Amino acid sequence: MIISKSGYFEVFNGCAGDMIVGSLIDAGVNPSILKNELQKIPLSNYSIKIKKVKRKINSSHFISATQFIVTLKEKENPRKYTEIVNLIEKSSLSDDIKRKTLKIFNILAISESKVHKEKIDNVHFHQVGQTDAIIEIASAVIGIKLLNIESVYSSSIGISMPSPATLEILKELPVLIKHIPYEISTPTGVSILKGLCKFQEIDEKISIEGYGYGTGTEKILSSDIIKFIYGKKIDKKADEIYIIETNIDDINPVIFEYLYEKLFRAGAVDVSVFTGIGKKNRPVFELKIMVNEENFEKVKEIIFSETTTIGFRYQKEDRIILQRKIKEIKTKWGYVKIKISFYGGKIYNISPEYDDCKKISKKFKIPLKNVITEVNNLSKNISM
Repeated sequence: MIISKSGYFEVFNGCAGDMIVGSLIDAGVNPSILKNELQKIPLSNYSIKIKKVKRKINSSHFISATQFIVTLKEKENPRKYTEIVNLIEKSSLSDDIKRKTLKIFNILAISESKVHKEKIDNVHFHQVGQTDAIIEIASAVIGIKLLNIESVYSSSIGISMPSPATLEILKELPVLIKHIPYEISTPTGVSILKGLCKFQEIDEKISIEGYGYGTGTEKILSSDIIKFIYGKKIDKKADEIYIIETNIDDINPVIFEYLYEKLFRAGAVDVSVFTGIGKKNRPVFELKIMVNEENFEKVKEIIFSETTTIGFRYQKEDRIILQRKIKEIKTKWGYVKIKISFYGGKIYNISPEYDDCKKISKKFKIPLKNVITEVNNLSKNISM
C-alpha cells in the first residue's frame, strides 16, 4: 500500500538547484535510480558526481551534507525556451514529471521575458539553459516523486543581492533579506521551489521519516545549506472538530428550536445552549456548536442569519471518538436497535436506541425505563 507523504524545505539561508537536489539525495533518494531516470532525457554532455561533505554551521559545530555536482563535458551555446520545451516533451519521462519540469521552466522563462523585455518564445537561457540546470530541475522533480511526496511546503526564502530574474520570480513569495555580500539564491533554485511548493505553514501533521541537508560547492558559513524534512501524513481530519461559541443577550428564545433544526441540517455535530448572567447583569444564552471543517462555512452563515450575535469565537480541537456500530436484538416486543461503541476491538458502551424503546413503551403501555432496562439486560453478552 502506498502511503502519501509531505515534505518541507527550510531555505532561510538561500537555495540553488544543486543544493535542493543534494538535500533530497541526503534524505533518501537513491542516486542510481535518479541517474536512470535522467537518462530518459536526450542529453549526454554531462557527468554527475555526488559527494558527502562537512559544513560548519557555527564556530564549533559541523553537519554532514550532500553535494550534487553536474559537470559539462564541453562548452554549450545558450538554448531558447522553445528548445528546452521540445527537449523535455520528447523525453521518455513520465507525464507528471514532464509537466512539473516544464512548469518550472515556464516560471524561469516568464521572469527572463519580463526582465529582458522579450517575447517568451524568443527568450534565450544562458546559465539556466545549460544542461546542468536542466538536469538539476528534472532531478528535483524526480526526487520528490521517488520519495512519494504528495504535498511539498517551503519556508521563506533567504535572499541577498538577488538578480533581477530572481526578484521577478520571488514576487508574492515570502522572503528573508540577508545582509551577505553575494547572491545566495539563484533563479534556478527559486523557480524549483516556486513550481513545487506551497509557501505556508505545513497544514498536515506528519510523522518524520527522513531528512537531509544539501549544500553547494562554496564553503560559506551557514548560508550554503538547505534542509529537507519529510514524513508520512497523519490523517487527523476525522478526529478534529471546530468548537464555536458565542454569548447572546438579545435573542427571543423561541427561535432556538428552529435554529437547532437548521444547524443540524447543515452538518453540526452537536449544539447546546447554556443560560447565565452576562454584561450589565442581563440574562445571556451561551450558544456552543461542534462542527467538522467541511460544514464550518454553512454553520457560520446560519449563525449570522438566524441569531442576533455580531461575532463568535472558534477553535479547532483534537478529539478521540469511539467507533460505532448498530445492531438489532430480539425482545419479547419485537426487534430493537442498539448502538455499540468500541475502540480497537474493545466494546466500551452498549445503549438501546431511544426512539425504538419509546415506540414500544407507547404501543404496549409499558414505562419507558422498564423497556430500556430490559433491552440493556439482553445486550449484556452481545459481541461485535
